[in-house]
Amino acid sequence: MVSVQAVDNRRRDTRRPSDDLIRWKRPGRIEDHKGWSIDASASSLGFLADRRSAPCVGERLNVRRLDGERWTTIDRPVWVARTMPASSDDLVFVGCMID
Repeated sequence: MVSVQAVDNRRRDTRRPSDDLIRWKRPGRIEDHKGWSIDASASSLGFLADRRSAPCVGERLNVRRLDGERWTTIDRPVWVARTMPASSDDLVFVGCMID
């Protein structure tokens, strides 16, 4: 199991807790997945995803966040850096780098 301190040490920027609803998809695919953000920084994003559709390490994602009543697109490339099982068997923690 990865310790919280080890995860913190991999971050370039200070992360802040986040509870945004997000939508994500793989570029070029017709899909639309829901996620729940856990934390964010200027260069990273952590979110929970359904295990059955979770992205894999190395995949690029298109991500939108619900900002009030509007969906806002993250305009920079988002890359999956790691995935870890969550406490629920149905969820996966996805750690992303925002390039």
